[in-house]
Amino acid sequence: MRVKACFTGIFMLGLVLCAGTALAAGYPDHPIQLIVNYGGGGGTDTSARILSKAAEKILNVPIAVSNRPGGLGTTGIIELKGRVPDGYNIGLATYAPLAIIPHQMDVPYTPADFDYILAYAQYQYGIFVNSKSPLNSLDDLVAEAKKKGGLSYAASGYPQPFAMRRIEELKGVTLNHMPVKSGPDLNAQLLGGHVDTACAIISDVLPLYKSGEIKILAVLNDERMPILPEIPTAKEQGYDVTLYSYMALAAPKGVPADRLEVLRQAYAQAHKDPEFQEVMQRMNIPAIYMSGPDFQQRVEIGYTDARRDLEAMGMLAK
Repeated sequence: MRVKACFTGIFMLGLVLCAGTALAAGYPDHPIQLIVNYGGGGGTDTSARILSKAAEKILNVPIAVSNRPGGLGTTGIIELKGRVPDGYNIGLATYAPLAIIPHQMDVPYTPADFDYILAYAQYQYGIFVNSKSPLNSLDDLVAEAKKKGGLSYAASGYPQPFAMRRIEELKGVTLNHMPVKSGPDLNAQLLGGHVDTACAIISDVLPLYKSGEIKILAVLNDERMPILPEIPTAKEQGYDVTLYSYMALAAPKGVPADRLEVLRQAYAQAHKDPEFQEVMQRMNIPAIYMSGPDFQQRVEIGYTDARRDLEAMGMLAK
C-alpha cells in the first residue's frame, strides 16, 4: 500500500510539475494581434471579431483586431506572413486568397507558409437571377444559354466561377464571367439587368430573395439549406455541382508548438461560445469547426485543384 501511495504521489507531482511548466512559460502575457484581410463591417470581419472576443475570455489577454483589405484578400495574408511567428500574431485566412488567388496574381506565399489554428465558418453559395427573369431552374438557364449562344454571370470573387465552369463542362454551354468587386456591386448588376445570372454567397443576397427581388435557381450545397428548405440543390436538379469555402485563422509558420496548441484549444473552446453561435446564425453563416491540421490539408488539396481548374479556364497567371 505504501508503494502504491508513493507511486500515486509521484504521478500527481508530475502532473503538477507539467502544469507548472505550462504556466511558467507565461504565454500569452500581452495582447495578441489579429489581422483581418477584409474591410470592417462585413460578415467575415464581424465573425472574426466575435470569435476572438470569446477567445479573449479563455486566453486572458486582449486580442487587438486590425483590418488590412485589398488584393482580393491577399494584402492581409501577405502582412501576416511577414509577422514574427511568436504566437502573438495571427490572422484571418480565408480559403480563396490561400488556395486560389496565388495562381492568378504574384503573391509571396503559398499555403505551406502558415500554421493553421482552425476553420470556424463556411461560405455557402447559390445561383440567382433577377425576379423578372423567365428562368426558374438550372435546366432553364442551360436551355437559354444554348438558345442565345451564351449567358453572362456576375461573381465577386472565387471559387464562384468554378461552379459555373462545371455547368459549362456538363452541358456544353457558354457562361461568360463578369467580375465585380463586391457583393453590393453584384446585386446592382443583377437587379439592373446588366447580367443574366449570378453566382454568389447566399448570405450576401438573402435579403434580396426575401424581398422578392431575385430568384434562387439552386443552392450549391450537398443538401438543402435549413434557411432555404424550398430551394433545391444543383444535385437534385441533375447537376453534380457543389461549392464551399471557409473562414479560418492562421499564424506565420514557425510558432512554437506549445503556443500553437494554446491558440488551437482556446479558439476551439471559443467556437462553442453562445454569443458567437448566435451572431453566426443571425448572419446566416454556418459556424462549422475544422481543426488546424484538417484545414491545412483542405487548403493544400484546394491549391492543387485550383491550379488545374484555372488552367482549364485559361485564367492561370503563372
